[in-house]
Formats: sequence, structure tokens, C-alpha cells
Amino acid sequence: MRVSILSEIKPSKREHKVLDAFIMKLKIGLVKALFEGGIDANVEVHGSVARDTWLVGQRDIDTFIVLRHGKGRRDLLRANEVVKGFVGEGWVEAYAEHPYVKKEMEGFDVEFIPCFKTEAGKRFTSSTDRTPLHTRFLLPRLTDAIRDEVRLLKAFTRGIGVYGAEIRVGGFSGYLCELLVLAFGSFEGVLEEAASWGEPNVIEFGGDLAKVTSEKFIEPLVVVDPVDRNRNVASAVSETTLWTFVAAARAFSAKPERRFFFPVVRNISKEDFLAMLESRGSDILFILIPDDDPPVPDSLWGQLYRVERALGRVLAERGFRVLRSATWSDEEKRHIFIYELEAITLPPMIKKVGPPVRLVKDSENFLETYRRSPDKVSGPGIDGGKWWVEVKRRHVFSSSFLRDALGIGCEESGVPKRLADLLRANGSVLINEEIECQLDGRFPSFLDGFLRGGPDWLE
Repeated sequence: MRVSILSEIKPSKREHKVLDAFIMKLKIGLVKALFEGGIDANVEVHGSVARDTWLVGQRDIDTFIVLRHGKGRRDLLRANEVVKGFVGEGWVEAYAEHPYVKKEMEGFDVEFIPCFKTEAGKRFTSSTDRTPLHTRFLLPRLTDAIRDEVRLLKAFTRGIGVYGAEIRVGGFSGYLCELLVLAFGSFEGVLEEAASWGEPNVIEFGGDLAKVTSEKFIEPLVVVDPVDRNRNVASAVSETTLWTFVAAARAFSAKPERRFFFPVVRNISKEDFLAMLESRGSDILFILIPDDDPPVPDSLWGQLYRVERALGRVLAERGFRVLRSATWSDEEKRHIFIYELEAITLPPMIKKVGPPVRLVKDSENFLETYRRSPDKVSGPGIDGGKWWVEVKRRHVFSSSFLRDALGIGCEESGVPKRLADLLRANGSVLINEEIECQLDGRFPSFLDGFLRGGPDWLE
């Protein structure tokens, strides 16, 4: 099966030729533009393309502008301005530790990342200064055979949904995959090791593991960067993605199959979705926020996950029991937050626990509020040392009421102001089959995965 998988994921000689020609043209043009702009820098391509561990269809080119002089943010911004002039209209400015420029060019997604020239063991001025050192560390160690092992590991992590260090995924970066293969010799070696991982998991190259303590790194997986001992290459890996990888490694070792690399794509009709929703026994609440001007994905997904957690808290505070939740976005026009609720219909009354009886003034206020309230069902009474009362719910449930309720005070619960404003202005609440109007684009595939719950490789 290895040979078959590699034949599908390894770029052909023709693809290499097209890529190399584009990079050559890109570097010549950018070097000229930087020289004319007074920027003293080298232009270097790094990442999987430079190390020849990229996969078929991968169109990302990490272009680094390595500044020979300068140490401040102003020098990085000057380099960005030259890049913007070089690429012309259509560039996007993205943000990590500092701004960088992105542009689609001739079918390639090119990132232009300024950094400062440095040496191993020296202090880094910016986090991106490490990347050229990563390539320098890896190239002498990557044989053609090891490159193929890296490709298998990348395809495996991509197939099980844990590839990518971006916030949206919280998974394994390409550099992390390369280091893991170097550490354990092969794709199968990595999976064999991962199958027995516990906590903490610490991997270091050429150092004393005793010096790396859990106090220094708090993440569940620690792979010490060989060019910077103060950095954990696996810091982006979330607890969920780590244990997903471990479970998939065990399953693959027991029964190697193609579906670990290439998940089945299901074509599900709207009618099938509606039938699935109707038969669940729970209720699915969808909160839709239209957004015509979202920030770049690096910033957007951090905000969206904050919204998911915050709205979950708001729902719980209003009496709903949230079983699980998820977030989807097309990163361009709409964000959809999904909450599976035990029930969308709440009991007609609610029990309110009052103050301790020993607090005289608070007790008087509680009794004054509820003793003759028209909403009172029973009480006030005493349970243990506290007052209690049962009252009718004031609002009959409706989508519009819930949307308004979610919008009120959501910023205090953690929703960023821009998204809170969009929720209040144009947000909508859809329940169960009402989501039919949104079943287009890539959302149906995501919803299918949410409803099924378990990963494809577990079937």
C-alpha cells in the first residue's frame, strides 16, 4: 500500500519543473525590486518546497526576505511595502508576530515573510528568524527515502484531519512532521512510537532529556526545536488533535487502510440531512453570522473559537444543556456556530435559589420580590439554609427571542465587539431543519462530520 499511496501524493518531475521555473522567476523579480527599493536582503524559499517534502497539489510557497541589516519593526514594514509594489494589486496583509504579505500568483499561494539574518544559538529578533535555520538543520539530514517517509506522515495527518499548525486546526505543522520522522526513522516508526504515548511526551535532538522539564513546556506534546531550545515545535498541537493522532496511529497499526490517507467524500442530499436531524432525538441550534469583511484567517479563527465558547456559556446561563458544539466558516461571507442541545424546549418553570436565611436584608429583598409575584408557581421556601422559589419562564421560546437573548450582554461573555455587533444586526438562529437554506458550499460536508461525530478511519 505504501507504494500506491506514494504514487498519489508525491509530485511528479513535471510538477517540480513548473514549480522551479516559477520560483526562479519570482526570486529574480523580487531581488531586483528589493535592490531598487533600497532593501539589503537575500530572497530565500523555505518550508516544504525548499526541503522537497511537499505533496501533490500543494501550492504554498514560503518566500523569506532575509534582511542583512536592521533590527526593528520599521525595517520589516519597509520590506513589506516593497513587496506590495512588486506583486501589484490583490495582495493581502496578514499578521503573525509581525505583518507579512500574501498573494496568489500564477496559481501559487505565495507568502512574503520578512525576517532578520541570524545564526543558531544567537538571540532571535523575530520568531520568523528561525525558519531559515530550520532548513539549514534539515537539508543535510533529509535523504530521498526520508523525504518519502515525511510525505506519508503528512498525508496521514492530513487524512485524519490534524495537519496544520494554524488556529483553525491546532495540529501538526510540516516542520513537526519532518522532525518526527527524523527522530523515529520512518512513517511507521512515528506511528509505533505515538501508539504508546502518554503524558508528558518529550522529544529532543542531541540533548539531555533530563534538562527539559514539564515546568518549562506545559503542552501535551513537546518537541524541542533543534535550533532554539526555548521553543516547542509542537506548541500548536491541541489536546484533541494529539489524542486523535494517537488513536489513529493505533488503529492504522492494527489495520492499515487507504481511508487514513484519503477520507471518503460523501454526497448527501438535503433530504438526507433533514432526515438525520429529525431522527436524532436532540435539537441542533445553528447561529449564523453574516460577515462581508472578515479579518485574515490567522486572526479570524481565534475570534470564532472565542465566540463559540462565549455563546455556549450564554446558552447554559439561559437554562439550555449544551451537549457539544463546533464552528464552521467559509472565511469570506458567513460563520455558523453549531450547538447540540439536549432539548430546545425548556421547562415552563424554573427554580431560583435565593440568599441564605441568615442574611436579613437580602432575605427581605428576596421575599419582597417573589412573595406576591404573578410569575410565582410555588414558594418561597427554605431548603437547608437558603430561600428558594419556583417561577414561570417569562418568555415563550422563539428563534427571534433567542437571537436577541444571545446578543444581549454577549460581549461581557467574551464575544469580540465586531462579531457581537454583527450578531445583533444581522445574525439569525436556525433550529434543526431550518438550516436547509444554508446547505451549500463546503458546509454540508462539515455538518455531516459533526452529525456522525466519529472519524472516518474509525468505521
